[in-house]
Amino acid sequence: MLATIALAAALGYAHPEQLVDTAWVAAHANDANVRVLDVRRAGYADGHIPTALWLDPESIRDAANPPSYLQPQAAFEQSLSRLGISNRTRIVLYDDRGGLLASRLWWALNAYGHQDVALVNGGWVAWVAEKRPTTTVVPQVPAAVFRATLNRAWLATLDDVKGAIGRATLLDARTVAEMDGSDTRLSSRGGVIPSAIPVYWEDLLDPETQTFKPADDLRALYAAKGLAPSDEVIAYCWVGHRSAVDLFALHLVGFDRLRNYLGSWEEWSRRMDLPTAPFQK
Repeated sequence: MLATIALAAALGYAHPEQLVDTAWVAAHANDANVRVLDVRRAGYADGHIPTALWLDPESIRDAANPPSYLQPQAAFEQSLSRLGISNRTRIVLYDDRGGLLASRLWWALNAYGHQDVALVNGGWVAWVAEKRPTTTVVPQVPAAVFRATLNRAWLATLDDVKGAIGRATLLDARTVAEMDGSDTRLSSRGGVIPSAIPVYWEDLLDPETQTFKPADDLRALYAAKGLAPSDEVIAYCWVGHRSAVDLFALHLVGFDRLRNYLGSWEEWSRRMDLPTAPFQK
């Protein structure tokens, strides 16, 4: 672990412990205190990292559970416990979308009080590109006991966002086409939450490797948008996936006042009494 953290620290990350490479996974996936979770939407049965277990990435958000939209605490505890995860487990996450799916679980774990969690940099894309071993065998693990404790500082509700307009930094991780209203596949309502700053999640990644950009590049990107590490940041997108990637990258480079609005534009845009502002680059 120390070698990987040293490498990540050399790249200038403030929290290098939350990003591991494929070599670390290959060396530590069998460690007794490590659980690797595959959070791809599909493909687990066709092949996965050895020892990895699958967790449905859509289970983290419960559309029937406003105002937080988090999977309820008891269900979250049960999901992790059945995967052999306790509060002492180091959880390592990967997907095939550059962290799009893994980041939301990273955020949910932090929101429920579990900080010992990391993403595999490059995820499944990097693992396959490096021709590392895969398996179709589903590991059998004994259940453990995981207890969640909600840390409200990671979570923003609609009321929190209303109160943050013009006060905190609101960050919109959606596409330009969603924000300017030309893409109506998800919502017929264009615009952004007033005062929101656009930072598209894929701009945080190397387009070829799907690994996170070096810290200096990430800091420069956010600084160009007017963000400072001392800012309180509330991020949103459509359902909290893309916003979680921004939150992960922000935390990676030293931002610590971070909240995800899991209701996101899906909730906001359907409330015609709520204000919107035109998208501005």
